[in-house]
Amino acid sequence: MSLHHVAIDDAAWASPWRRLRVEEKTLFSVGLILTALFSPPWPGCILVGIVALFCMLGPAQIRPRLVLGALTAPVVFVLIGTLPVALEWHGFDRGMPLRVTHQSLVRSGTLAAHSLSGTLALVLLATTTPMVDLLGWMRGLRIPDPLLELANLTYRLLFLLLGTTFAIREAQKARLVDQASFRRRWQVTAATMGSVMLTSWERARRLQEGLEARGYEETLPTLTPHRARSTRFLATTILVLVAIWTANLGWRLT
Repeated sequence: MSLHHVAIDDAAWASPWRRLRVEEKTLFSVGLILTALFSPPWPGCILVGIVALFCMLGPAQIRPRLVLGALTAPVVFVLIGTLPVALEWHGFDRGMPLRVTHQSLVRSGTLAAHSLSGTLALVLLATTTPMVDLLGWMRGLRIPDPLLELANLTYRLLFLLLGTTFAIREAQKARLVDQASFRRRWQVTAATMGSVMLTSWERARRLQEGLEARGYEETLPTLTPHRARSTRFLATTILVLVAIWTANLGWRLT
């Protein structure tokens, strides 16, 4: 978990799209993901990526720098995963055992297009819907409460661990640790890891005691804000998906 994850959750809370119902945004994102999965790289995947980027930078009002930071790790992962696809094995009896051919480049590019466009659609949902809203929506789908509570507590404890790490790191910077020797930095790093784990363990124990004091047994009910259904958003979702598939069909017929 990194600073980008905190910024993504903060952006989701501040986004105008948070007023929309979770199921509406999920329908839109899942529709784009399925379109990216089953449509050809051109024009389907390209259009999915353009729509997702436009929605994040436009109506959802997500900062471009945040979008770039959220996409850095997935893009690197996709590039590493598609690199072996661009190579073909021809054996040692034919000179170079690994070669790059036109077919392998096409397969690699197709895989990258599907992956990147689907990732953009998924990031669209992540940057516009806080985890709290997603868990509340899944509770309405009759998912067992222990699973949701486990996911909720894990998510909160990760933020707790991250916040503790940042606080200790800032305190170390104030003591000019960055200007210390290499050996001193390693000592500080080891001490930081120990302090973070002990502090997080103590706060987790206090959280458990607080839940027990409230009589927690199986579930911890939370209030879910009521959001009106947006007919305009649903209609736009259908029109966008139909338009992309119409472009795919038109491209195949030409």
